[in-house]
Amino acid sequence: MAGKCSEADAIVVLGCRGSAALGRRLGIGIRLFKAGAAPLLVLSGGGSGPMPEAESMRRAAIASGIPEAAVVTEVVSRNTFENARETARLLKAQGLRSVILVSDRAHLLRATVLFHLAGLRVAASAGAPARSLWREAGATLREIAALPWSLLRAIPFLIGPVIREGSPLRNQPRS
Repeated sequence: MAGKCSEADAIVVLGCRGSAALGRRLGIGIRLFKAGAAPLLVLSGGGSGPMPEAESMRRAAIASGIPEAAVVTEVVSRNTFENARETARLLKAQGLRSVILVSDRAHLLRATVLFHLAGLRVAASAGAPARSLWREAGATLREIAALPWSLLRAIPFLIGPVIREGSPLRNQPRS
């Protein structure tokens, strides 16, 4: 990667159900890393299987030539909200703030909003296409329904720091 200009602090590949979709996402993340888009590849996703999605992606990334030192895994998250929260914690602890998000195309809007709300700057995004127009349409409808729910889940995460940092809400008398 010497001589290449990074666009962000890290490339974040979001986990998902289904090995084919996960492979498409990871392939994009690996190509971006090899092109020098960022010096770090963050693989996010706990999943529900016997092996966390992030660990499965880590093994495949290293097998494809990504240096182990450049790979960070986040294995706690079970959904997009948690992907954003846990990835933000990992990156902020290292003083990193900007990411390139990799997911499915239909998922990127919601993921971008949640990563922004978690305090990360989404410098760019790359979306894996669905296998068919029908799947893309179905995924888009699912994302339209999921966005309000994700925003509701983010409220405590958003107002917690405000209240802790001396907001007038902190000292309101209870009625």
